[in-house]
Amino acid sequence: MFRSTTGSDLGAVLSFSSPGPGPWVDALQFLAGQDSGNYRDEWTWLAFLDGRPLARGIWWGPAHSLYPTRLDCLLVDPSVPHPEVWSGALERSATRAFIEAGAPMLPEEAHVPRPALISARRL
Repeated sequence: MFRSTTGSDLGAVLSFSSPGPGPWVDALQFLAGQDSGNYRDEWTWLAFLDGRPLARGIWWGPAHSLYPTRLDCLLVDPSVPHPEVWSGALERSATRAFIEAGAPMLPEEAHVPRPALISARRL
């Protein structure tokens, strides 16, 4: 199942971490982005299998915007076989929802390097 998050999903959203040096959104960045209005529940998506979150996508938008303008972070649990399938399906599901909600253009992937804490474990 792929869906946007609600306030009750905060623990699942913050549980993801990145084992690599690539750009990703950590817990502090996400919470700061929520406070500023740049990250929102309806722009944050999770993929679930049997109630377990397997992938997370976080889209960014200007605080005054109705729609996100870029994908800042897409993570898949490293234990999942074929992570590219999960990440692609999550991105397509979210993008379809943004378009159906009236987004005038598709969000782009972020190409801005961000400092990240490196951790192979989930919180």
